[in-house]
Amino acid sequence: VFFGLGSDGTVGANKNSIKIIGEETDEFAQGYFVYDSKKSGAVTISHLRFSTKPIEAPYLITQASFVACHQFGFLDRYDVLAYAAPGAVVLLNAPHAPSELWDTLPREMQEQIVGKKLKLFTIDANAVAKEVGLGGRINTIMQTCFFALSGVLPRDEAIGCIKHSIQKSYGKKGDLVVKKNHEVVDKALDHLHEVAVPARATATRTR
Repeated sequence: VFFGLGSDGTVGANKNSIKIIGEETDEFAQGYFVYDSKKSGAVTISHLRFSTKPIEAPYLITQASFVACHQFGFLDRYDVLAYAAPGAVVLLNAPHAPSELWDTLPREMQEQIVGKKLKLFTIDANAVAKEVGLGGRINTIMQTCFFALSGVLPRDEAIGCIKHSIQKSYGKKGDLVVKKNHEVVDKALDHLHEVAVPARATATRTR
């Protein structure tokens, strides 16, 4: 399950991920997207499902093995970890150093991470995008991190598929746009970090 902001590219990246997994693996894949009719500037929630068996119908995921939040401000407004299954991987796009991230989380979220034994990862995708000149378009960065952490495809194969999809998606916008997106794919994993999770919640601030 992926939380994004309309216009940050999250939905488009997840649709690309569904295509990549459906075409490059033996798994069946499905995407179900929830967003406000205004879309741009509104919350988007992407439900991605993969299975070795045919997926017969769309439905919302309530026990996700992977939860990503692409907008850090959502953590104080939404219970994003309500969707996380025990032992799930959590990826946060955060403007904080990995060593400082834990102390910025609301107490309810810390309790869920400890109680469900979640694995926590972080990246400052906005800083990486800005460095390359992509503004607020963090979709390719977060997509690369998803493939690296989920293990749906071998890492090198996944990166090759992402770059191929970038060429198809952005080719008409010119070589420079393609080059910048390829560059953030290569940079993304250098900025991806696992966060050490303490034995108990320590925050005094609530959501």
